[in-house]
Parts: sequence; structure tokens; C-alpha cells
Amino acid sequence: MKKILLSAFLWRILLFIPLIFGHLLIQYRSGFAYTSIAHFTESYNPILHFLLAPWANFDGVHYLAIAGNGYTNNGAFFPLFPLTINLLTSLFGTFQAFGPVQYFSGLFLSNAYFFLALVALHKLLKLDYKDNIVFQTILVLLVFPTSFFFVSIYTESLFLLLSLLSFYFVRKGNYWIAGLFTALLTATKFVGIAILPALLLEVVINEKILNIKVLKQKLLKLLPILLAPVGLISYMYYNSFKWGDSFFFVKAQEEFANNRTSSSIILFPQTIIRYFKIFFTVSPNQFEFWVALLELSAFVFASIMLYVAYKKGVRATYLVFATLAFLIPASTGTFTSMPRYILAMFPIFIAIALIQNKKFKLVYSVVCTVMLFLLLILFSRGYFIS
Repeated sequence: MKKILLSAFLWRILLFIPLIFGHLLIQYRSGFAYTSIAHFTESYNPILHFLLAPWANFDGVHYLAIAGNGYTNNGAFFPLFPLTINLLTSLFGTFQAFGPVQYFSGLFLSNAYFFLALVALHKLLKLDYKDNIVFQTILVLLVFPTSFFFVSIYTESLFLLLSLLSFYFVRKGNYWIAGLFTALLTATKFVGIAILPALLLEVVINEKILNIKVLKQKLLKLLPILLAPVGLISYMYYNSFKWGDSFFFVKAQEEFANNRTSSSIILFPQTIIRYFKIFFTVSPNQFEFWVALLELSAFVFASIMLYVAYKKGVRATYLVFATLAFLIPASTGTFTSMPRYILAMFPIFIAIALIQNKKFKLVYSVVCTVMLFLLLILFSRGYFIS
């Protein structure tokens, strides 16, 4: 565990290097000032230093706005993460939205959640794997090209932590604790609902529920897991109260002009065809061409690695969760943010660790490290990555 935390700490420090290169080499993207916290706070604010401000770019701005000012029209963002920012900031008395106290509260929480998630991942994987596989899983997660979102003011670290804790406690037979974490998970992101069938299956396996007779005898064992939708239902109720529509959070996704549909399910072939149209109509000189290539590549990579995870015998319940967490956003007509969504699909990283081909792991490590460096540079300078 010490080796894991030391590696993660070193990785976190090294993530500042791309910010230095970005500051020296690239101007902040013209027309995208609103994606930076600098757009919302005083010019003399110390958090506007180039080593600090980028960690609140894009979604970070929305989470800080919700934490400080409540919801306006930004219902696409679920409440648990900004609520925890608000609670921590409140400990320091009065505060200003987008001010130093709020910013450092958000940054501290996202980093703390991630380091706790690594501890939870270690404990969960130790139930099935040897130390070398556990360590390799965490290393391939750290070097993944979008891993910097874990320590930005984003919800990725909290989501990973809650999903891992849910699996860990259900496997240990602490179903009520697992149910509590799943309820919190569905208040963090909509895709958190993907864990419900996975945990129900886990209980069935744990309790050896092999027929209807046993199911009737142990039906109460499943009850705590059914708490999972409580977080989502609570937010739907708030949506109804605030905006007069329980599904406003779904429709709000379309406000980002990312071609995501909220009214129907779009099959993969249609979305893939759309991406090839982009490649034939958008010039490679435009940044959007490369973002589209990154998104399609992430979709293909996740598809292949989920299959590899299945072939490598990764636990079925983990695969149910990861597959559903993959299918839900991938069925909305776009692969936007797919490079970031992969971070929650931890079975993919287990599968990579289980691959014995050393050349593959070397190529993965080198390519991912270079991409992590480049994507963080671009993200820090106002270029949408995921």
C-alpha cells in the first residue's frame, strides 16, 4: 500500500509539468475564456496562477458555481460532489463563490477522494489477485491519458471511490453499508445506476441463491441494494421542484451542443458513421477533428478491453457494471467525454494488468504517458478534451 500511495503522490506532482509547458508554449484558447475560473473571479485572485487555475477548467467551473450559488440551468451536473464542496467550505465560515477557500476545498476533496479510491481499489483487488497484479492495475490507471481528471475539480474521483466501496462492502457481506454507498453513487452521476444489477448479482452469488425457493428465503438480503436508486430519485424530485420536470437533468445535456440526444437511444453503427462523416468533412487542421478521433478511439479501446476483461476472467459483476456504464453514454448519439468516462470502468485496467505480453504493456505505458502529457497541456489551455 505504501508503494502504491508513493507512486500516486509522485504521479500527482509530475502532473504539474504539463501545466508549465502549456503556460510557456500555448495561449489560452480564444473564445473559450468562460471555461476557466478566471472568467468568474477577480484578476488578483491567487488561484489564477497557471499551476492552479486549470484544475477547475470546464466542468470544474460548473461544480464550483453549484457549490457556491446553487443550481441555475446547470442541472446536468449531479449534486453530491458540489454539496461536499459546499459543506467543507462552510466549515471556514462565510465564503465567496470561485474564491480561494471554495477552490481549495474542491481541489482538496477531488484529490482526497482519489487517494481514498486507490486504497479501496487495493483492498477490493486483494480479494482476488496477487500484489503484482494489484500494483500494475493501479499503475496502468495512473498513466491513462485522461487520469488527470481524477485530481481536477471533477466528480470522477468521488464516483470511482463510491463504486469501489459499494463492491467491496457487498463482497464482505455488509449489504446495508454497500446500499448506502450505492445511493450516494447515484447522486453523483446518472450512470451510477449501472451498479444496481451488478450488486444484485453479487448478492445472489454470495448467498448462493440458485432457485426461487432460496430467493424467497433470502429476499431481505437484496433489500439494502435496492437503496441504489435513492440518490437518483432524490435528484429527480429536486428537478421536478426546481424546473418542473423530473428529467430536466437529461434534457440539460443538450444545452452543451455536443450532439447528445435525450429523447432516444442511438445504436453504435449510426454514431460510428457520424464520426466517419466528421473525418471526411472536417479538416485535420481543426482541433475538433482530433477530438473526434480521440473519442472514437476511446470507444474502440473500451470495447476491445471489456472483451479482453471477459476473456481474462475478470469478475462477472464488475463486468456487468463496466459494460452498462459504457453502454449508457455510448447510446446517446455521441462518444463525447468517452475518454473520461472510461476512468470509471476499472475492470478495463484489471484486464490490462492481466495481459502478460511485456511489449504490449511497454507500448501502452509509453503511448499513454505521452498522451497524458499532451492532453493535460491542451486541457490547461482551454481546449476541450473530454
